[in-house]
Amino acid sequence: MTAKTVLVTGGTGGIGKATAEGLARLGARVGIVGRDATRAEAAAADIRVKSGNPAVDVFTADMSSQAEVRRLAAEVLDAYPRLDVLVNNVGGFWAHRHVTADGLEHTFALNHLASFLLTNLLLERLEASAPARVVTVSSGAQSMGRIDFDDLQDTRSYSGQRAYNQSKLANVMFTYELARRLEGSGVTATVLHPGVTRTDAAAASRLWQVSSDLVGLSAAQR
Repeated sequence: MTAKTVLVTGGTGGIGKATAEGLARLGARVGIVGRDATRAEAAAADIRVKSGNPAVDVFTADMSSQAEVRRLAAEVLDAYPRLDVLVNNVGGFWAHRHVTADGLEHTFALNHLASFLLTNLLLERLEASAPARVVTVSSGAQSMGRIDFDDLQDTRSYSGQRAYNQSKLANVMFTYELARRLEGSGVTATVLHPGVTRTDAAAASRLWQVSSDLVGLSAAQR
């Protein structure tokens, strides 16, 4: 990964931070995206120390907001003349329905639309940097998902688990279609279930959580 540039969303803790640290150890220049500037700066400092790699950059954005995603993309394009890897990791689980600044159901907006929009905004830079790749963190919960095209915003009835499953299935469907469209471009698209891990993603709701799936739990945005 020496001389490679990577962007990791949701990179201030949990799976995202571990990914960023691992890539930094391998010699990559890593940009982490977090919602809170103080937390993001602290995470970057920690990654620099643990990896021995000073090339860790910080970007801040509330990725549930499409305006913030667009601003983030512009800042990344300005900062990085090339982008070798985009890791779409940001996500969360909410037991109760919330809407974003755009009026969208929060789970779908953050877990799927944010990654969808950011990927498309950075795609030309990824193609220009080929060979490159897009890696999206989904969940085994996608196997229980169903896309309700008649009520994507869950306005009729809300289930945190159903909304989460749907968003993770959308990650998979998006990645498969992206891979098809990028065939021959030198950019690969991969989607994954990271397995069972212990993170602090549910800390805000004071619920114990041991799985990156966040099954049955309420969590704050990573």
